[in-house]
Amino acid sequence: MPWSETPAELARARAERPFVVAAPRGRLFAVLTPAAPEAPPAGLCVVLLTRPRSHRNRMWVEGARRLAAQGFSTIRFDYHGCGDSSGDSAPLDPNRPYRDDVVAVIRHARQQLGMQRFVLAGSCFDARTALSAFAEEGASIAGLVFLAAPVMELDTVVQVHADTKDWAHLWRALFKPDNWRALAQPKRWRYMATVVDRVSRQGGNAGDLPLSRGFIEDFRALVRSRARALFLYGLEDAEYASFRVAERTVFAELPAEVRARFEIEVWPGTVHGFLEMTRQRETFARSLGWIEALHPNAKAARSTDRTGLPAAS
Repeated sequence: MPWSETPAELARARAERPFVVAAPRGRLFAVLTPAAPEAPPAGLCVVLLTRPRSHRNRMWVEGARRLAAQGFSTIRFDYHGCGDSSGDSAPLDPNRPYRDDVVAVIRHARQQLGMQRFVLAGSCFDARTALSAFAEEGASIAGLVFLAAPVMELDTVVQVHADTKDWAHLWRALFKPDNWRALAQPKRWRYMATVVDRVSRQGGNAGDLPLSRGFIEDFRALVRSRARALFLYGLEDAEYASFRVAERTVFAELPAEVRARFEIEVWPGTVHGFLEMTRQRETFARSLGWIEALHPNAKAARSTDRTGLPAAS
């Protein structure tokens, strides 16, 4: 356990209770961390999407209890085919998010647990799944944390990112240990080969490549809602190369009053990687801080960031 729980967080841990959700593709196992009764109520239930429900190094267990101590209810659950949930597992494609799962959880929470307003948070596939929920539950969602997710078809993401590279970038990449460790993944070899091929030929125009139809439809549902959103990427993320197209198109076309609800942050280096613990803790702290700021009594609800990293501004 990488954190030292406060007495308030320990109380939230002892108050946790499991429940099961009937969903189209399997029964989903979930855990509710109820809001502390002594804390100012946020009136929000935070659904933390990840695989498995604990997240890497149990960070969302920590996050659930910290948020609950501040007055938020929180839910963590396993997708179908994952963890303790039933159903068949399959390779994950961000353009085919598990909307049925997250919508089933939201509706169960409303009908059985009395929750009315929700905040969704996730990274990559989980962020796209969170965004997809707006198509059916946009009226009930108050906030979205969307971390480093591709917004094009996967093969197109590789092509766009490759088009942004040059030989100087490839030379610098050779001296980054994380890049070598990432080559343990077969898809990373394919990506590297595509980058080298693109750089050598200097072909393609990223601006002409289309966004995923699913992303556009789900983004429009987010726009129609009144939810706020945080979009967070790393400058060197392959996923950010695709998101830049969204910035130039769908974001640029938004009316000012809608655009004001959305925050876009681009950090140096990468956000999407899972090998660098310091960066994981930074994005974790930023996500929690941003969610805490949604509390109607935010100053009372905001926790002290014990990682020593900045919270939401």
